[in-house]
Amino acid sequence: MRPLNQLIGHARTKATLEKVLLSQRSMPAWIFGGPLGVGKLTAARLLAGLLVDPETRAEDIRAFMPRIDSTSGALLEAETHPDIHIIRKELALESPIQSIRERKQRTIPVAVLRQQMIGGVVEGHAFDGPAYVKPYCGHAKVFIIDEAELMDSRAQSLLLKTLEEPPANTWFILVTTRPFALDETIRSRCQHASFGLLEPDEMQAWSDVAKLEGDPEEIAWALRFAAGAPGLVVAALHEGLHGWHAQLAPMLEQVMQGGYPGQMAAQMAELLDDSATAAEKADALTSKEAAGRKAMRLLVALIGSVFQERMQECLDDPIESERYIRAIEVLAEAEARVDANVNRKLALAGLVGSLTRNFQSAGAPH
Repeated sequence: MRPLNQLIGHARTKATLEKVLLSQRSMPAWIFGGPLGVGKLTAARLLAGLLVDPETRAEDIRAFMPRIDSTSGALLEAETHPDIHIIRKELALESPIQSIRERKQRTIPVAVLRQQMIGGVVEGHAFDGPAYVKPYCGHAKVFIIDEAELMDSRAQSLLLKTLEEPPANTWFILVTTRPFALDETIRSRCQHASFGLLEPDEMQAWSDVAKLEGDPEEIAWALRFAAGAPGLVVAALHEGLHGWHAQLAPMLEQVMQGGYPGQMAAQMAELLDDSATAAEKADALTSKEAAGRKAMRLLVALIGSVFQERMQECLDDPIESERYIRAIEVLAEAEARVDANVNRKLALAGLVGSLTRNFQSAGAPH
């Protein structure tokens, strides 16, 4: 894994953040937007480290690296800094409210924001607002909302009220793959930082620093699959996506040739279920439902990477290129159905059927 005190790539974004920090005219809220796995959360943690440390120097800001030789820096490195709070949907499992704990982790509910950040009363439970408490280390507080697009409408309304009159010395960073899923008024009250995919030389630099361990063939495959997203490399190795690819590749080939692999939906469902079950057992703060949706995103990314690779091979043929573009759209539609609570097995069966029809529509690709 990459050290917490280093962000590779994103030179333009880091320059923007450096300029704002050095000017000391930072708005209290940021939106960090960009694709999955490109370093947004890492950047948020680093920015938080620079903001909360009273010993931060101009050279630390220019390097976009918090100090590790200060009291605050040591806490940051240990991921135990009391003034840096990361809000995730999984924190619903820590709620004293039974109905919140039992909810499927599809959103970040208002109860989580009240308990973990803003305070208030929910279903008879009163919460102190950490955002309105003096910083433990006496300098500043930062609240990072991961997957901020998952805040429900009530949570977004509550956050907006907070941003209108933010607590002193308090910053909010909203990390999201879908900035436009956030309320327009929230977006207008935030500074924006965009993150993109890393270039090949940056990915090599990241790989050198991350010191990835495992089978060299699997690592090489994961780096190709991730296509510039370090987080996807880590996820692919952790999940064993190389093995998923080996199982699904023959069936995907059959689909792309206009055939219908009858066992493909069941095979995908088994992979997702095994992944979700293992994740739930490994982490008390992960529900099987949430883990299954995460695995579905990885499955979509895996199949999408196969289609994108084939599309690159036929860019001079607009008919075949359009077929692969449509196949990628079908994948996104299947993921959206799962997110909308459609039965996963039914969604996967529909996915295989739609892909088959897509590739049969004008004959099999050459």
